[in-house]
Amino acid sequence: MTERDTFVFGSFRLSVARRELLAHGVPVTLGQRAFDVLLTLVNRHGQLVTKDDLMAEVWPGIVVEENNLQVHISALRKVLGTAGDGERYLLTVAGRGYRFVAPVERESATPARSDPAVPPTAAVATGSATTHQPQLLTTLIGREADLAEIKSRLSTHRLVTLTGSGGVGKTRLSIEAGTSLLANYADGVWLAELAPLDDAQLVTAIIADVLGISPTGPAAAIEALASALKSKHLLLIIDNCEHVVTEVARVAEALIRACPRLSILASSRERLAIPGESVIRVPSLPTPDAGAELTGANARDYAAVQLFVERASALGLGFALTDGNAAIVGSICRRLDGIPLAIELAVPRLKVLSVEQLDRGLGERFRLLTGGSRTALPRQQTLHALIDWSYGLLTAVEKRLLEEMAVFVGGTTLASITAVVAGAKMPPDEVGDLLFSLVEKSLVLADPAGSETRYRLLESTRHYAWEKLAQAGATNLHKRHAAHFAARLAQATTAWETLPTQQWIARYEADIDNLRGALEWAFAADGDVSAGLDLVGQSHVMWSELGLILEHRRWVHAALAKVSKSTPAAVTARLLSWQAGDVRDIDDPADYDEAMRAATLHRKLGDGFHEGRVLLRAGAARLLPDSADEGETILRKAHTLVRPSGPTKTLARCLSALASARLFAGDLPGARALHEEALGVYRELGEGLEDHGSSSR
Repeated sequence: MTERDTFVFGSFRLSVARRELLAHGVPVTLGQRAFDVLLTLVNRHGQLVTKDDLMAEVWPGIVVEENNLQVHISALRKVLGTAGDGERYLLTVAGRGYRFVAPVERESATPARSDPAVPPTAAVATGSATTHQPQLLTTLIGREADLAEIKSRLSTHRLVTLTGSGGVGKTRLSIEAGTSLLANYADGVWLAELAPLDDAQLVTAIIADVLGISPTGPAAAIEALASALKSKHLLLIIDNCEHVVTEVARVAEALIRACPRLSILASSRERLAIPGESVIRVPSLPTPDAGAELTGANARDYAAVQLFVERASALGLGFALTDGNAAIVGSICRRLDGIPLAIELAVPRLKVLSVEQLDRGLGERFRLLTGGSRTALPRQQTLHALIDWSYGLLTAVEKRLLEEMAVFVGGTTLASITAVVAGAKMPPDEVGDLLFSLVEKSLVLADPAGSETRYRLLESTRHYAWEKLAQAGATNLHKRHAAHFAARLAQATTAWETLPTQQWIARYEADIDNLRGALEWAFAADGDVSAGLDLVGQSHVMWSELGLILEHRRWVHAALAKVSKSTPAAVTARLLSWQAGDVRDIDDPADYDEAMRAATLHRKLGDGFHEGRVLLRAGAARLLPDSADEGETILRKAHTLVRPSGPTKTLARCLSALASARLFAGDLPGARALHEEALGVYRELGEGLEDHGSSSR
């Protein structure tokens, strides 16, 4: 298998390079681990792939519970079942592994050959068409799909607005689109650049001046424009509208209504919000995921890396992308969020820095990323000025929300944002509207995928917000953040017992980055140890379900080292219950001792269910040839404690462990009965039988 391979089976296409699964041509959301499982099975289609082989391939060097694999297999079954084509794809070989049984075709793409005689962005003009926009001096990289989408939208809509974060390349894309569409407009393509404008009342005058129209007076300016353009077939590009967006919206709506053959392509950090507008959000350039295994060859599959390499090569320093530096270049592009302007600002630093030094220097990116094009606007010559431009357009309360969102790491929900930032100066019922406004202004990214929309800042915006927050003072913000996620993880632990595992992962998995951020703060010199102990004690299930064993152990060891006589018994009990997350080796002697100590603490606290949960682990640790009877006795006690809570995953696991104990004792009928009872609990909880060792698979 190579990075250029694409596998085709049924109505699906699996691209190795893009790490993308399409069903009937539509992208299917699939987690990284599930994708790796599917890729391994498809690459070895027709062969038996054992569970051990899969876990070694997908979690190399990490010991994970088999349940992690089964969760992803269950997710794949659901995804493959959505095709509705009646095809059988995945076969379970009981007790051994899995076999991908559908016919698979392998396509190996070859790089497209280019004709050196044809420039990649050659403009096509007719005898009558004219243009008033700058000639492009560099190649547009990684925007083929975006360019095609703009052309398609303009064929069906007369007003298209490109939105996106500052520096993402909206202007460049607008000009490229205009150049490529010149032949479509008999009266040409015209660019009105509004960035230098500091008076909204001059919008009409700027547009009129570009088009060579002389209004008789300000009051009649729009009427004069509409009259002059009434019969014209042209494309008007209005660039950088965000600081005068209200006036641009008024002018654009009037022209679209009065001029039936006029089309407008606008670019703005927020939409015009007028009837007939079609909005295209311009994304950052694709970057490699953290931890991706990059080489000098496969790193070029990412447009952000392509841009970095082309601009670096143009410096005349002999830069080359190699296997040795590909991972570092990928890291730089990822940390710059794939924003073209940020990459353009970073690359010239290679004149005095190595790529390793440049990567390290991004911690002080606003000092480092300066000195852009001398002909660019001042706000485009430094990364700080670029973001400062958008920040300056916000209201005071919008600024405060943006600043306080810097405490969140990765994406989070509206409920979590409200819980952390709401207060006297920002009432809870106003947070949603303020957040929506920041999304509209392209300062916050909204990801609607999954069961709940999540919101995040680009990394550079987050750095900027932290600077502002430090100036304003972030009193107790970290503590509120840590307390909220400790409470959310406590809720997640309770929900895990009765919620189907795949639903649980979909709901809570994305909180892992905020958990990490809160822990790093809590155990830092200026953090709050008590908050850290609470976070660790509430997060066992999260680490376990995501298979993050080593990371879990790191935080448990750090927390246990901080436990003192003043630590509340409930906190200590939760910390010692970490092995109930099934992350420690089953034969580790400390496993049994800590479980029994935790059970004692839970008993004193009157928490029978959690006492039973850790006794389950202790009993399982004693299911060895020389202590099987002792193990079964402990498991019987655990069963007595957890059964009153009704059907839970802990009850099912306890029944399954008791089945093993009966099997060790030679009681096959008893073992079968307990096993079937365990499966019955899993069925009642909505868990797939293939995830829990069903003999009927």
